[in-house]
Amino acid sequence: MGPSTTRQSAKQAGTVVLAVRVALVGSALALALLPLPRPFVESVYARRLYPLIRQLVTSVTRHVDVALFDLLLSGGLLVISAWWAVRMLRVPRGGRVRELARLAGLTVVVAAALYLMFLATWGLNYRREALATRLGYSDTRVNAGEIEALAASAIRELNRAYDESEHATWPQLSDLPSSLGQAFERTQRHLGVSPVMSGLVPQRSLLTPYFRRAGIDGMVDPFFLQVLVNDGVLPFERPFVTAHEWAHVAGFAHEAEANFVAWVTCLQGDERMRYSGWSFLVPRLVAALPPDRQPGLWETVGPGAIADFAAVRARLNRTIPVVRRTARRLNDQYLRANRVASGIASYGEVLQLAVGTDLGRAQWSDAPGGR
Repeated sequence: MGPSTTRQSAKQAGTVVLAVRVALVGSALALALLPLPRPFVESVYARRLYPLIRQLVTSVTRHVDVALFDLLLSGGLLVISAWWAVRMLRVPRGGRVRELARLAGLTVVVAAALYLMFLATWGLNYRREALATRLGYSDTRVNAGEIEALAASAIRELNRAYDESEHATWPQLSDLPSSLGQAFERTQRHLGVSPVMSGLVPQRSLLTPYFRRAGIDGMVDPFFLQVLVNDGVLPFERPFVTAHEWAHVAGFAHEAEANFVAWVTCLQGDERMRYSGWSFLVPRLVAALPPDRQPGLWETVGPGAIADFAAVRARLNRTIPVVRRTARRLNDQYLRANRVASGIASYGEVLQLAVGTDLGRAQWSDAPGGR
């Protein structure tokens, strides 16, 4: 092969590489900026492709005892930093601006590839049809009178669950797949998830110190679909927090939907799991009422649950305010970038599902249409 042929082959290869890079960046920009029809995402991705991806990924990662997200994050930052440093040190002084631009362009390509991987492995779940549309949601049910009546019922359930679980031993994070896994599978069947997934053992992450200082209870690794839980959450919080992250892996990306799935899951479990679920919802129900209606309800909460709520506040008070505010701002921007218009306020939208849907109202034993 002569020199001209070699140059021509190199030029063709360069053209192909450039075309691939442009395609990656263009595809990432298009998917980031252009809306996809939610019915299409629901029928093609959420109900067909994602279950296959989830089964494939979790069949491997559920047997890994380390948080792979830690390796991806730390390893990726290390590799990119070293790559930049080596390339900038090797380039002649007069060519540094050109090399800097080239490295920036390549970094954009890497970021685009990661974004496309994020969408494929989990992120497109943000663009599903709203769960409320499948659960008989009616906004006429969500009013102060209904919320107050259901809050009173929820407090009775909370007190009952506390009395029944007062002397029980709370499961460790590693025990939750056996303690709560069957309840989670039943909840998925109620919601039409097929095939259902079994509970995953939460992993302790290198990010745990950050979680504690930022007031973050947990997260899902969107690439390897592992569940990362802040092991500083209180024992009675563990079931709900873990079920919330399981719901994300099951395909419920919206925070309100994950909260709702976690709440229903906990109520499908034993008295400890039910207490975890009610201890999440009761404060949010009461807080949704006018201020003058709240004190009377709080007076009906038992002393044990009141002490637990105080312990949660004490845990959150140990966060670092500037770290917590920054984490909330970043999470808000992340959610909005993924088509969640209300940002972090979406966490509180669980009340619409709990109060305004048939399945939600069925969780109260003495609510209209309840179990």
